[in-house]
Amino acid sequence: MPLEDENPTRDLRRLRTYTFFTVIGSGPMALFMAAMFMLGSGLTGTDLTLAAGAVTGSVVLCTAALALHWHGGELWRRRTLWGASLLLLVLGVVVDAGVRVDADFGVSAISDAWAAPAGLLAAEFALWSRPGKRARALLWAVLVAALAVAVLAQFDLYSRTSVFTTVLLVPVVGSSVVGQLWHYQVARDLQQARGLAADLAVAEERLRFAGELHDIQGGNLQAITLKAQVARRLVAVDPERAEAEMRAVEDLARAAIKDTREVVGGYRKVALADEIDSAARILKSAGVQATVPDAAPSLDADTEKLLGLLVREATTNLIRHAEPSAAELSIVEVDAAITVTVTNNGAPEPTGGGNGLTMLTERFTEAGGTVEHAHDGDRFTLKGTVPKPQVPPQAKRAEERPKRVAGRPERDEAPATWAAAQAKRLEARAKHVEGQPNRAAPVRRVPRMRARR
Repeated sequence: MPLEDENPTRDLRRLRTYTFFTVIGSGPMALFMAAMFMLGSGLTGTDLTLAAGAVTGSVVLCTAALALHWHGGELWRRRTLWGASLLLLVLGVVVDAGVRVDADFGVSAISDAWAAPAGLLAAEFALWSRPGKRARALLWAVLVAALAVAVLAQFDLYSRTSVFTTVLLVPVVGSSVVGQLWHYQVARDLQQARGLAADLAVAEERLRFAGELHDIQGGNLQAITLKAQVARRLVAVDPERAEAEMRAVEDLARAAIKDTREVVGGYRKVALADEIDSAARILKSAGVQATVPDAAPSLDADTEKLLGLLVREATTNLIRHAEPSAAELSIVEVDAAITVTVTNNGAPEPTGGGNGLTMLTERFTEAGGTVEHAHDGDRFTLKGTVPKPQVPPQAKRAEERPKRVAGRPERDEAPATWAAAQAKRLEARAKHVEGQPNRAAPVRRVPRMRARR
């Protein structure tokens, strides 16, 4: 089975079972090694019985302490078991040392049977420390064991072979237990991190959905409200215009439904040019004299989305919170950055940033850009800057179009087409006196600015 087809949760359960039996099974393994060494030590009769009982009790108590560690037992209980195990181990060594064997046969007074149980004691001692410091604690336990056998060897109670065996078995047994527990802990932490990453992905998707929903419904609902107010005021004055406004409301509502569905699927695209045109139409409907660029630069999808969201947020806030008579939108390219600035008058006193500006700032920050907003009297400025993406050279040589003032026909516009467009520009501002609709303010389109240093 390929690795990617394995179930991480099931594998973690298997590793837990394997680790438990490995750690707890280290006790019987140490007892087996001690028995093998003890059978060849020359102990007989009562001495063998006492030594065997001491090593068995020591291993059982130390294994119980390891089991308590596995199940999260209290530290004082583990230390009590460890102390009793150490005491039995020392008593067994004393019994073993009481048997004298002729040195001519090369047999030490103390056998190698106590090395493996000492390794278990070293492992339990190391597990008292916090993760990250257990290796140091294990090293100290090994050094103490090595020092003890070195002292005994000075009194001819240990041979060189026994010293080597002890110095070898103690760290091997201890590190195998500690290392196996460390391996399981790393796997468990990794699984928890994977679960946390999944939770973060869900939270990020919720934030994305909330932000996208705010971007869509904020602009669309504001435009729907504005056109509905215009239609209400035109019902008695110009029924045909009122009907046209209600058809526009219906179109906006359908567009909002479509965008909401695309947000759920994550497929909605935001184009800077479309957002600029939409802002121009909304500002005209509100009677705001707007100056916007005649063309948007060639950018990648992510950058266009960021700058488009800034234009949308600025337009929504302008209509909802201010009473402007003029607004200006500019795009400036400076070296490797591109800046979109929206400025309007009629801004109220600042009352703190809203959710829209907060989410917008977070998105620009993630992309390596910045969002700045400032009040100067009744003038409000919102400016967003993002790093300029690398675009093909041919895309950089975009021709600038001449200035155009809305309300004047182009040379290639037919009179009927221009008249239809002009009729749409005559939408009244919602806050004007009932029954007296004003002409929509013109939208001036100016060439996009390109600054070079």
